[in-house]
Amino acid sequence: MKNIERPLLVIAIGMIIGMIIGIIIGLYFKISMVLFFSFLIIAIMKNKKTNKYINKKAILLMSASILVFIIYVQIIGSQYENYYRYSEKKIEINAIVVSDAKQGDYYKSYEIKTNNKKFILYTKQDLKYGTLIKIKGNFIKPEGARNYKGFNYEQYLKSKKIYGSIKSEEIEIIENNKINIIQKSGQTVRNKIKEIAIAILPQNTQGLLVGILIGDRTNIPEELTQDFSKSSLSHILAISGSHISYIILGVTYILLKSKIPRRIAYIITNLVLIFFMFITGFSASVVRASTMGILLISAKLVYRKPDIINSIAISLIIIFIDNPFAIYDIGLQLSYLGTLGIVIFSKPISNKISKKIPKKISEMMAITISAQILILPIIMLNFNTVSLTFLISNIIAVPISGIIMIYGYITSIIGIVSIEFASFLAIGLSLLLNILIITAKIVGNMPFSNIIIPTPHLIYILIYYLILINLKKKKVRRILIITFLIILTINFIQKQIPQNLKIHIIDVGQGDSSLVITPNRKTLLIDTGEQENTLLEYLLDRQILEIDYALISHFDSDHCFNLIEVIENLKVSNILISKQTEETELFKKIIGTARRQNVNIIVVEAGQTIKIDKEVTLKILWTTKVSNNSMNENSIVAKLEYKNFSMLFTGDIGEKTENKLLEIYSQNMLKSTILKVAHHGAKTSSNINFLNTVMPQIAIIGVGKNNKFGHPDESVIENLTKIKSKIFRTDINGEITIKVDKNARIKINCMNM
Repeated sequence: MKNIERPLLVIAIGMIIGMIIGIIIGLYFKISMVLFFSFLIIAIMKNKKTNKYINKKAILLMSASILVFIIYVQIIGSQYENYYRYSEKKIEINAIVVSDAKQGDYYKSYEIKTNNKKFILYTKQDLKYGTLIKIKGNFIKPEGARNYKGFNYEQYLKSKKIYGSIKSEEIEIIENNKINIIQKSGQTVRNKIKEIAIAILPQNTQGLLVGILIGDRTNIPEELTQDFSKSSLSHILAISGSHISYIILGVTYILLKSKIPRRIAYIITNLVLIFFMFITGFSASVVRASTMGILLISAKLVYRKPDIINSIAISLIIIFIDNPFAIYDIGLQLSYLGTLGIVIFSKPISNKISKKIPKKISEMMAITISAQILILPIIMLNFNTVSLTFLISNIIAVPISGIIMIYGYITSIIGIVSIEFASFLAIGLSLLLNILIITAKIVGNMPFSNIIIPTPHLIYILIYYLILINLKKKKVRRILIITFLIILTINFIQKQIPQNLKIHIIDVGQGDSSLVITPNRKTLLIDTGEQENTLLEYLLDRQILEIDYALISHFDSDHCFNLIEVIENLKVSNILISKQTEETELFKKIIGTARRQNVNIIVVEAGQTIKIDKEVTLKILWTTKVSNNSMNENSIVAKLEYKNFSMLFTGDIGEKTENKLLEIYSQNMLKSTILKVAHHGAKTSSNINFLNTVMPQIAIIGVGKNNKFGHPDESVIENLTKIKSKIFRTDINGEITIKVDKNARIKINCMNM
């Protein structure tokens, strides 16, 4: 049988396939996959005939890797499940604090470690890094995705090897400094770098320097992080191969100039890289870059030519053995794919463009383009953006960030000895950091720097990578391109065919937001909530780029705040609002944004009917204010009708408005198949007379989990139970999707059932 050229790469690929099967696929399919690969391995081992076109050793090794990691993921996953069954229950453990405090609205949060397992601790108590504590508190299982393709907190924590959260009011300090000398030294250096940055730099650049030097973004303002993201410079704020290169060059240069033997210098450099991982907290990008650096130096120690592909494979194997769920880590995906792209594509791209462009610039352009080739689908999938200005930002910013990196490390070392001299040196450092900030702002605001796109289907991403793999195989490439065009055509044709009416009640925390998609794919957005990073991402995940109508029931922030972001990033044709007796600052901001984006503003009145689609109408039943003390009573009440189906949207109206509606309208007008319960289930709404008139088969409550208002009130639940209405709640069920077919039959799906 043929020998395997890169066995470690084969193992790494097998591990990734095994993890994907083990994590994504259901239990019965996993069992069938285990059986399949077991039989495949047996068949390969028994078959002594060799086919010259097939490397049986490679197939055997990859199959074994897939099999092992399907089982391995199941074993590790069961450890998480063992803890998840204690959710909302009291636990008592001893643990060591392994992070500094992060201040939240109500609690401080810390990472703690016990029996090699990490948790997030929420407490009001001040704790120090390295303290051994006794905790009595409630274990909280992390949430999965609450909306379609939404943020999955459980996956995020698993990618960080964190098992869940513990909320505790009762903590006993047992012993201080319960950590080893390397961990303590790493933490001391990390804190010292932060202290020096604060002492020598203005406030606007302190956090940025710390982010560049040790990858800690905690004190970088959100606006600046967004500017770096929009200008395709986020990688500057993460530890990358360039950091490790500078550290290796700097340390080896100093050691060799000090007449230390070369081999000892290499060993010391490796130890420095290991210590650097402790300083920066072992993030995926740090482990990848540091491990590759260590392997490349180790190759020199044993007089072997370094192999970058093998180094990538080994570092992946190390990370995934430690934590197979690290595959969820977007930073890890971007780091490895970017590095692989540079290895594969930078040289041929540089050779093509170097004839017309100076060599240094062509090399920098080649590195930037080649990294983008492989990370582009991941950026599109997770951030819904494409940048056409990434070359400009990177050509300007990358050399500056390299200088800042070297300059920053030197200044930090000097700051340990003399803070005054470091402050003098920081004048130039501050200037460079401000140039970087200005570059990010200017490029981030250029046209085409941040093009918003809908979330691509996974099949398109798969075909894209298959085309890249088969670039040199014309026939295969042609087949893949034709397949892509066929799928694209089928999707386009499907969008022309009428579908069922769909209503998505989106989980936006303590707020309301509903998306109606009509049979002819007209869109109606009713309220938007205020929870950050939810609604726009949700709409893009649903492939929505245009909103035909956006109805705002009233201008409390939990019903309208996210409309600004939607208007700025998507095409919104019409906004439906009621006449305002009081124009709040938020109202003025939304209307101002709408006018700048040429959105048609329609002030609706009771009695109006808006035709959304051929058979879908929206009847406006109420817009008048009945109380001077509450904006809630000014909520638009609207009834969505489709054939024999209807849904009543009630905003935040209270009992006064409900009684007025009972006076004005007949039972036939108010009666609805589904009721969006008023004011998140507050006790001031949903009186029994109103509910008896509406008589909904289904009641839906948009409400935040564990909200501070105590919504929904028990009396509302009792009233809905009395009228035999089936109750769905976003705090329990997550997103609620209602499908109404041509015969007005209803089917309801929930994210968490």
